[in-house]
Amino acid sequence: MRSIKRTSRRLRVPALGSATAPRLFPPVVYPSTAAPIATHAACSSNTANVKPITSLLIANRGEIALRIARTAAAMGISTTTLYTDVDAQAQHARCSANSLALGPSSSSYLDGPRIVALARQHGIQALHPGYGFLSENPAFAQACEDAGIVFVGPPARAMADMGDKARSKEIMTAAGVPCVPGYHGTDQAAEQLLARAREVGFPVLLKSVKGGGGKGMRIVRTEDEFVAQLGSARAEARASFGEGGEVMLVERYVQRPRHVEVQVFADRYGNCVALGERDCSVQRRHQKILEESPAPLLDDATRKDLWDKARTAALAVGYVGAGTVEFILDRETGEFFFMEMNTRLQVEHPVSEMVTGTDLVEWQFRVAAGERLPLTQEEIEERINERGAAIEARIYAENPEKGFFPDSGKLVHLSTPKTSEDVRIDAGFVEGDAVSEAYDGMIAKLIVRGKDRETAIRKMELALREYEVVGLSTNIEFLKKLCRSPAFIEGDVETGFIDKWRDELFRPRHTGNEVFAQAALGLLNSQISQASKEPFDDSHGAPLGFGEASTQSQREFAFRVRDDTSAEEGEVVQASITQRGHNLFNIAIARQGSSEAPTVFENVICASKADLATSKTRLTTFFPLLRIDTTLVRNPAKEDDITVFQLGEKTELQLVEPKWFEKALGLKEAAASVVAPMPCKILRNEVKEGEHVGKGASLVVIESMKMETVIRSPQSGVIKKLTHKEGDICKAGTVLVLFEEVEGDASA
Repeated sequence: MRSIKRTSRRLRVPALGSATAPRLFPPVVYPSTAAPIATHAACSSNTANVKPITSLLIANRGEIALRIARTAAAMGISTTTLYTDVDAQAQHARCSANSLALGPSSSSYLDGPRIVALARQHGIQALHPGYGFLSENPAFAQACEDAGIVFVGPPARAMADMGDKARSKEIMTAAGVPCVPGYHGTDQAAEQLLARAREVGFPVLLKSVKGGGGKGMRIVRTEDEFVAQLGSARAEARASFGEGGEVMLVERYVQRPRHVEVQVFADRYGNCVALGERDCSVQRRHQKILEESPAPLLDDATRKDLWDKARTAALAVGYVGAGTVEFILDRETGEFFFMEMNTRLQVEHPVSEMVTGTDLVEWQFRVAAGERLPLTQEEIEERINERGAAIEARIYAENPEKGFFPDSGKLVHLSTPKTSEDVRIDAGFVEGDAVSEAYDGMIAKLIVRGKDRETAIRKMELALREYEVVGLSTNIEFLKKLCRSPAFIEGDVETGFIDKWRDELFRPRHTGNEVFAQAALGLLNSQISQASKEPFDDSHGAPLGFGEASTQSQREFAFRVRDDTSAEEGEVVQASITQRGHNLFNIAIARQGSSEAPTVFENVICASKADLATSKTRLTTFFPLLRIDTTLVRNPAKEDDITVFQLGEKTELQLVEPKWFEKALGLKEAAASVVAPMPCKILRNEVKEGEHVGKGASLVVIESMKMETVIRSPQSGVIKKLTHKEGDICKAGTVLVLFEEVEGDASA
C-alpha cells in the first residue's frame, strides 16, 4: 500500500498529566431507560444545521489511522495524528502535516483527558477514535462532547448501553432481539456463578461484561474446571479492561457456533440501514483471521431476519454512526442470538465496503457533520446483489505452528501483491519498519472481491502467494492453507474450524530440491558480488560462476531447514554447484541420512541479480523442465538465516557451517530447554525443579499483548532449572526451563 506521506511538522506538547500511565475519566452514570424500551431512534434535537468537518484529530495508530487519514484527505479535512515514543517513526505519525507526541508510555493512547485537552489546545474541530483504545469508552465520547469537539462515533449513552454486556442484553430482550440463555446479574460470587452455570448446563461460556477480542473469555466444559477458568478469565479481563473487567457473564456455550455480524449505520434522523452481514467464524484464540461477505450457506430469510434484528438493536439505544451487531448462529438448530454490539468501526469494515461500493469512513464524517445517510436500504441491497463476494485476511506477526504466538521485529523484507479495484491492502507498515510487542501484531489487511465466493477465495490465495515478509513470523502460509481447505471452500465454517481441521491445516509440506538449488545459486551470486564489491547484473553480460581466477571447480553449501511448516524441518541438505559454461551449471542435491543417490539438475541456466545493500538476490533459473523465479533474502541481523520465496511459497533455511568449524568453536544447540517465544511477563511457573513432566504438560504461563499463554513441554523429562520467577520480564528467546540431559543424548 502506498502510504500518505507529507513533510511532517512534529509538535512535542507539554505534559498534561502523568507521562507513565493514562488517566481515567470518572464513570458516566446514565439513568435507566424506562421500560418498555422503544425501538425507534432517540433523535438529536439539534438536526437543523449541517456543519462539515474541516479539522480532525485521529486518536489512534497504525493502519486504521492511515485509513482514516486517507479518506479525510480526499474530503479536504486537515488531520493531526498522535504518536508515542515507540511510534515516533511509524507511518501514521508521518502521514500528516501535524503530529503530536504523547511521550514515552506505550499506553498513552488511552490517556483520554490529555487527548481531549490536546484537541482543544490546537483548535481541532473533530476527533476520530478508530478502533480499540478509547473507541468504545463512553466517558471519552462524553468528554469530547462536553469540550465542544465532534466525536466521530455514536452518542455516549448508546455506547454505554451497548458496552455493558449485561445491560445490553436486557435492552435487546425488551426490544425482541433474541439473546443467548444465561446469567447476566450483579452477584459475582464464584459460588453464585457456578450455581448459575449448573442451571444453564455445561459447557458454558465465561466472558467479561467489558469483553472484546476474545480477552477475558473462557469455555468451561466441566464443573471441575469452573473455578480455575473463572480466575484466569478475570485476571486477563482486569489486565485488558481495567476496573470492572472482572465482572463475568455466564452463558450457554453453543457447540457449533458461527460468528455472523451485521454492519449497521444510523443518522440523527432515525434512519438506520444494514450494509449486509459478515461471517467471521474462522478464528484463533477467539480472534478473527478471515472475514467475508456475504456469509456462506445462509438462506435469504435468515439473512434478512439478521439485518432486521440488527437494525432493531441499533435503534433501541438511539444509535448514530457506524456499528456492528454480532450474533451467534447455531449450526445445529439454525437459531441465532445477539452476542454484543461493537460501537465503533470494525477492523473488517473493508469487507462491507467492497460489497456495497461505499466508503464507511466518509459516511462517518458526513453523519457526524449532521447529514442524512447517503443510501437507502433498498439501494444498498441492489448494490450487494451486483457486487459479488469479498474476503479479508488479517496478516499477523505470529507463528501459527507454535500456537499462534505473537512475534515482533523489523520488517527486513516486505513485498506485497499488486492492488486493483478488487485487491486492496490496508497496512500500517512498510519495509524497514519495526512491529513492536507493545501493540497488536497486525501488519496489514488484505481484502479481495470476486464475482462470487469461489472466485474471491481463488483471488485471495493468488494474492497471498505474492505476499513476502522476512524479519518476523507471520500467518501468511497458514492463510494460504485456509484458502485451499475443501471445508472452507464449501462454506462449512464455524468458530471451531481451525481445531476441527487441525491435522489438515497444520500438515507439513514437502520442500522440493529446487529450493536448495536456488538457495545455493543465490548465495554463490552474492559471494561473487561481494568479492567484486559490485552488484552483479547479468544484463551487463558478466557471467555467474567462479571466474577465471578461481581454482575451485565446485562449490558446496549446506542448509538446515528451519521452517516449522516443512516436513523436513531440522534436516540438513547439501547443494553442490559445478559450472559448465557461461551461466550454465550442474547442481547436485544430497539429503542428510537419505539412502538415495543425490538428485542432479544438469545444464541449469541461471540469470540473477544481487543487491548487496538489501541482502536480496533475485534469480530466474531454467531447470530441465521448468522456469523458476526466486527471491532470496538474508537477514542482516542473522546472516546465516536465509528465506526463499518461489512458486508462491516461503521456505526458511539456515546456512550450516562445516562440522569442524562448529566443533572448534564449541557451538551446540541448547536442545534440552524451552525458550520464550515472544517478549513476555512471567505470570507463574506450573512445575517445580526436579519434577518429571510428560510431553505437552503445562510448564509456564506468560502474558504478552495482554493475552495469557501456556508454554507446554516439547518432551518428556525432568525439570533441571526454572530460570525465571513470577513477574520477571523476558525477551523473546530467553530460556525459561532447562531439562536434565538424557544420558547418551546425541546433542551432548
